[in-house]
Amino acid sequence: MSDGMRIFETVTRELRAMHNEGNLRDLGQVSGDCYWAERGSEQLLKELAATLSKEDLKKLNKWQDYFTHHEATVSEIFYNQGFADGISLIMQSSMWESVRR
Repeated sequence: MSDGMRIFETVTRELRAMHNEGNLRDLGQVSGDCYWAERGSEQLLKELAATLSKEDLKKLNKWQDYFTHHEATVSEIFYNQGFADGISLIMQSSMWESVRR
């Protein structure tokens, strides 16, 4: 087996392990950025809970829910557009190859 094939198999195995269901439940295991963002968010929430009234904290949590929903929606739109662009590129490439001959 060539070194290139071993590298491909290793990378594929690592990606599958990284993205298995157990790891995706805790994204901090997959991404250092997620880990530090989660820790920073937890710390800030503790500080805010100590200084804000319960009513203000509820409003802040509601705002966070709206913001999170917005970001998830935007991510889904970008993902779908990227997927559509990828399929379009594949289709155009395969048609171009047959026309070129």
